[in-house]
Formats: sequence, structure tokens, C-alpha cells
Amino acid sequence: MKYNHPIEIPRSKSLFFDWIGDRIPVASPNEKGDTHPMAWADDDKIYIGTGDPNWMVLDGNNYVSDPSRGGWSESPETYKGMSGQVVEVITGEPEAFQVHRVHDMPGYVGPGGGGPKPCGMICVDGKLYYAVQNLLGWKEPALPGCQWGGDATIICSEDHGKTWTPELNTLLGEFQEKYFDRTTGAAQSWTLPEAERTGYQGWEPMFPGTAFGGLSFLQYGKNNEEAVDDYVYAVSGDQWDNGRQLLLGRTPKDRIMDRGAWEFAQLDENGDPIWKKELAEATPILEIPGHIGLPEMVYLPSLKKYLLLTWGLHTNFRTPTGSELTILESDKPWGPFFLVQYDWTWYKRDACPYTPRIPLKWFDNETLEGYLLHSGNWETNMPYYLPQVRKFRLTVRTDDCR
Repeated sequence: MKYNHPIEIPRSKSLFFDWIGDRIPVASPNEKGDTHPMAWADDDKIYIGTGDPNWMVLDGNNYVSDPSRGGWSESPETYKGMSGQVVEVITGEPEAFQVHRVHDMPGYVGPGGGGPKPCGMICVDGKLYYAVQNLLGWKEPALPGCQWGGDATIICSEDHGKTWTPELNTLLGEFQEKYFDRTTGAAQSWTLPEAERTGYQGWEPMFPGTAFGGLSFLQYGKNNEEAVDDYVYAVSGDQWDNGRQLLLGRTPKDRIMDRGAWEFAQLDENGDPIWKKELAEATPILEIPGHIGLPEMVYLPSLKKYLLLTWGLHTNFRTPTGSELTILESDKPWGPFFLVQYDWTWYKRDACPYTPRIPLKWFDNETLEGYLLHSGNWETNMPYYLPQVRKFRLTVRTDDCR
């Protein structure tokens, strides 16, 4: 279905949503970053991907010698040792959680849309799968003025994030060194035109372009144990912030790394999916132009419901005017979707929260209480650009109107 604004979406007759706590920032000192796709793994730990950890990291430490340049002014040797995204693990309870580094991901260099950024993570049969976008550098976004989000691929770890295959660190570092002009300090400064940036030395991203360039895996609990079938599902918008639509894809759970095994939903006249091998044949499961940010979808087995979370910035790729939050529910991953909660000002305007996630380890399927994890304003010195949680409660509706 297509809507002009989230408030046009029919109201859920099943669920209420209420905030029942204030924000709780991460207890670890000097922790920065955003996006935070997560996986509740077989070892009972929550692993996350952190984008732009204080813009860059070097040898495990947050590192920016020149904040106005994001580390771009460094020597080539230093720059190649930096990373624009890392893998981390959450420890402790939500009221005092901490974050610890697992892998610095050197070679995944470049802040924001100028370099790799995390978008999805899942654990299946003890293996971590990590979706990363923007692997070919900044390109013109689908909607001008927003953040580019495309050219995604999936990597896999069989040792809880310590090593990853395919090993792209060296290749991506060489690609940036060859084609990215760091002297300008601008993410758009690529010497190779974007139409020619389709791969490097025979490697290409699994999902080129924007159509499925920010895939976020559908979460089915610890180690994917609540899955309803033998597929792994993912949803993707068409750019990082304020996009237009969502597409749905799936693959057999033992072929996640095989691009040829993926298929995509084309909805028929009844809203049921016809699965197509060609991404170009997919149709949106939801359209709200200007209101689709990097998504999150989780399954709640006690309700047999899916929650879909998305967000938008009130000013394209800027934080001063704040952000919105949209929470939807459905009986199926492909919809139809119904509005559970819409917040025009999600928390405080200057906090500008974004990229909401639901850590299912911290969701109680009996009380229906849990925590929403997110980051916040990257354009201020106030303490919002870090992982933080806020407690919420779902209530099953017993009437037909609120």
C-alpha cells in the first residue's frame, strides 16, 4: 500500500504502544556511533554493528585528529588502518548495559555515506551474518539531499565476529586509496564516476544500487529459533534516511551468502507474495515517500505478530529539527500493515533519535515489555550520538478504537 504520511495508515485494532521509561545511555565511557543492527546469538550475547564510531577508529580506539575532516587528512598509512564501522557486543542488563569491541574491521574506511555502513545482522545456526552498505562509496541518493544507502553485501562469521568471510578489508582499503580524494574532506570526492564504480578487481556487492541496498534481517529471536519456516527474510528501503519504499526478500537459511538463492516479493491483487528471482520484478510491501528510514522488523511469538519500525528526519540528512518514529504491526512480513504508534517528535527534538532496534533478548513475551535501542543527533556535542535504550510496553487491545 502507498501512503503520503504514516498517520494515513489504518490504526491497529490489536495493539497499543506506550513509553514507560526515560532514555538510558550506554554505560561504557567514550562509546559513540549509530545504526546498530543486532543479532541475539546462540551464545546468548547481543552482537551489533556500529557505524561511524566517533567517525573513525584506529587500533581499537576512537580516533579523530582533525574533527572537521573526520580523519581524512591523515597519512595514507594511518588512514588505511582506520574503520568507519565496527562489530561490537552488548553486555549487562538494559538499565546499565555496556558495549565492547569485537572487531575493528580495518579497511572499511570512510565516514557516513562516504564509506561502508552497517544495515543488518542476524545469527542463524551459530553463524553471524552481517549486511553492510555503501561499499562503493558515496553516490547520488534516490531523493536529493538525503544520505546515500546502497551497494550492499553480506559477510559471515563462524566465531562470533572475530573473523569474517569474504575478507574484504584489504580490497576495500585499496579501492578507497585508489579512487577517493581525501584532500577535499568531502564524502562526494571520488575520482571515478559513480556509474563506473560497480566493483573492484572482480568483486561486486551482492545487492548493487539502492533497491535492496540497505537490507535489515527479520529477527526471529535467539539464533533464529522462532523462525516460522526455513527461510531468512530481510527488508530494505531505497536509501538510508527519508526514503520512499520497502522491499522484502528471502533466501533459504543455509544459502544466505548465495545471491542466486535470494528471491523477492511481488504482491498480487490480494496482497499475497509471488516470489521472484529478479529484484526488478519486486513490488513494495509499503510506500510512504519521505518517511522510510533504515528499517527494523521483529517477530513476537506470543502475539504471532510482526513489528515493523521505521523513522524519518524532519530535514533531509540533518538533525536540528528532530525526527519521527513509525511502528506498524502485521500478521505477515509482507503486510498489510497497521499503525501502532506514530511520534512526530520522537523523544526530544535536539536528541533527534534514529535507527530504532528492538533487542529481543530484552523483550518479555508475557508482560509485552521491552526496550527500543537507537542512536541520536550526530551534529551536536550533547550526549546523544551513542547507543541508548528506552523502555516500552505493548498492550493487546480489547476494543475497536483508542
